[in-house]
Parts: sequence; structure tokens; C-alpha cells
Amino acid sequence: MTIRPEDVEPEEAKAAAPADWRSDPQFTEPPRVPWSELGPDFIKVWGRADETNPQPEHWEIVGPTGSGKTHLMLTALQDRYRARKTGAILVVTKADDNVFQKLGWPVVTKVDEIQDTNVVYWPRTKRTGNARREFHDQRLQQLLNKLWQPGANTIVAFDEVGYVESLSGDMRALVQMYWREARSVGITVVAMKQRPQGALRDMHSETYWTAAFAPKDRSDAERFAELFGHRRDWLPVFDSLDPDLHEFILRHSRSREAYISWVDTRRPGLRALSVLAALPPRSPGGVEQLPREVAGLHGPHQRTWPWPRRVTRCPSGTTV
Repeated sequence: MTIRPEDVEPEEAKAAAPADWRSDPQFTEPPRVPWSELGPDFIKVWGRADETNPQPEHWEIVGPTGSGKTHLMLTALQDRYRARKTGAILVVTKADDNVFQKLGWPVVTKVDEIQDTNVVYWPRTKRTGNARREFHDQRLQQLLNKLWQPGANTIVAFDEVGYVESLSGDMRALVQMYWREARSVGITVVAMKQRPQGALRDMHSETYWTAAFAPKDRSDAERFAELFGHRRDWLPVFDSLDPDLHEFILRHSRSREAYISWVDTRRPGLRALSVLAALPPRSPGGVEQLPREVAGLHGPHQRTWPWPRRVTRCPSGTTV
């Protein structure tokens, strides 16, 4: 299988993107909902957009280093296992990162060591340069070829899919096969990348779910916005994201439902409290209220979620 040049998103645009004044007449700014409220419902509908025919739904997560991608992905994988007992294999290629060990999952370096439902596959080596890439290419191909079995019913999550794709032509073809056909064998792909550019286009065309954090610069912001719709609609939404709170946008391409969220499973710091307290009041009581009825993430199976903003009174009297 040969990857064609048109299958790969160019690293940089050849010329500045022309001004685009198009907009979606149905566009509405996504509401802000903390993960403690959004997460449980996301886990319920992930892969169940059509309740009569559940199918794996791939998920792409994009954002610069330190934006919160890894924390979101690890939280979602843990939440899904607790709620639905869906096993996952987390593929890690970094030289070292303590965050993955916080999962509490077994860490293995070889395919034949995988025995648990949830596992971190972390082939490590002291090699550098091309020797390191060749080592990763061999170990990851072994894993992906072994997992390709009918009825696999598992999640394969990549900590940096751009690096994995770049290892070799054979690896890029294998990753493309996963994007296009893994659903047929019961595999859900979750992949993180710092920027949309340089990735296989299948990462965007074959995913039902997209999560994006605040981009690093304007050029990236425009491309991030295009993943969600018209730039004129979505650029202001990305501009509103608070990187200190690690806010992100989560959107389902089929239902077109989107929300701004942040992982709040831990006690927020002072910065988080000050930002939340600064939100403008929208109710007579002086506390912003999210819409009481918000369309669900079910696509054709719509339901409403009563989501009034939760109010917490801090010792200092600050309302959040």
C-alpha cells in the first residue's frame, strides 16, 4: 500500500489563506461545561451515536505541548473503563514522561508481554537518531499487526501519532489502514498531535470526535478552526479559550454538537477560581446560568441535559 501525497496534510500552506467571509447560519457558540458534567455523558455516547447500531468512533486530539492533551486523553480512557469496561492500549514513544505512569496501568515493552485489559505499551531504547526510529518502527508494527483481529473490541491510543506515521512508509500505510478500516474489526483509534498539519488527512476525515486546545499562533488557529467549520465562526471561539485553565473544544462531527470544557476532576487552583469568578453575569442572581436544556450528543437520538451552572461559595466569598 502506497501513501499518495494528497493523503498527507501539508506542513505549511504554500501561500497565505485568502480571506474567508463564509459562515454557517446554524452556528451557535458552544456552551462552557466542565468535564465533571460533560465527561459522563460523553462516555455514554462515545461509539453510540446510533444506539441501534453501536460502532467504534475515532477521536483526534490536537494542541501544542503543555496544553492538556495527555491529561484529557488519560482521564477519558479511565472514565470509559470505569463506566463501560472498555480496554485500551496506550502507545507511548516518548523517551520519558511520568504522566503516563500515573494511570496505574502495567507498562510493557514487548508485544508478548501484553496480558492485561489496560496496558501502556512503551518500547524504550537507549538508541538515538535513526536507530531509535528503526527500533520504534519494528516494535509498533508488531503491535498493530497483532491487534488486527476480528472482534478486537479495544481502544488504541497514540501519544503522538505524527511521530508514529513518520517512522517509515510501511508504518504510515499501517496507520492509514487503522484510520480507514479499524472500525470494521472493533478498534477505536484515539490519537494526539500538536498540529493538524503534516498528519494523514484520514486523521480528520475518519474521526467522529475532535478535541482541540488553544493553538500556539494565528496560522495554527486558522487551521484548527477549519477542523470544526468556517473560520469566521470558529476563530473567535478559539480566541476565547483560556490556556491556563486548559480549556478545549469538543465536537461530534455527525451531530455537530460542540462544547467548551476543561478537566476539573481536581480542585481548581487560584487562577481557575479567578477566571470563573470573572465570567459576566447573565441572570438576575448575578451568576451565569448555562442553558437549562442543551441538546445531547446523540445525533438523531436527541435528549436534553439540564445543566444549570453549579455554584460554589469559597471561603473568601468568591462565587464560582
